[in-house]
Amino acid sequence: MKTIKCKMRRTVKTTAAAFTLFELLIVLAVVVILSAVAYPTIRSIVGSEYLTSGGDQVRIHFAQARNQAIRSGQTLSLRYEIAGKRYLIEPWTTGDEFLEAGMTSDTQPQINLMGMGAVEVEPNPNHVIEKLVGQIHTLPEDITFAGSVQSFDARQSILGDASYNELTEVAGLQSATDGIAGTWSDPILFYPDGSTTQAEVRLANDSKQAFVMVRIRGLTGVTYVSNVVTVEELQQLDIQRASSQNQ
Repeated sequence: MKTIKCKMRRTVKTTAAAFTLFELLIVLAVVVILSAVAYPTIRSIVGSEYLTSGGDQVRIHFAQARNQAIRSGQTLSLRYEIAGKRYLIEPWTTGDEFLEAGMTSDTQPQINLMGMGAVEVEPNPNHVIEKLVGQIHTLPEDITFAGSVQSFDARQSILGDASYNELTEVAGLQSATDGIAGTWSDPILFYPDGSTTQAEVRLANDSKQAFVMVRIRGLTGVTYVSNVVTVEELQQLDIQRASSQNQ
């Protein structure tokens, strides 16, 4: 007689794991704490990127203004809005260019802001680069101009002295920034011979705790951007600079 063996299958019941409300709250608290710790670092990195980007933008416009001054034979000026985001590149009009053209205060009684006379002048495509000269430029988000350090520019003083050129008084050393609200800096000049005003323009982040400096060498016109520095490092730099000047 054959015995039939039946295999019994055991059924194992498994219980799905689940988080309790307390465990979820613990995880959420850890995420919040980690986010709070990481946020300043992330913000600092992003802010540094904005600062570097703003510095590169100004550096490029410095170089373009210098090149245009060389090409056109016209001295150009850059002014920026102090504690603001805007800056403007324009012809720096003293009347000197009209003196070279043989004009006098009688034959050229009115000179407008862009250095063009009241008489009709043939357009010169090399005189103005569209989107560079006469246009308001703006720094990247959360970046502002924090000031500048400029060396004395003897040529600027001479060109702006009416005793050397009677047309200087007629030109009035006017600027398009005269009609724009805000406090604007002294001009940084770009001369046709390739030299410039020696200057250091400082850009700051929104908290005014980090800076970059855009420096331009007067004799060569070479421009470069510094590394990002803290407000303490900038103050130390100013102290060292003042100390060296007093020696």
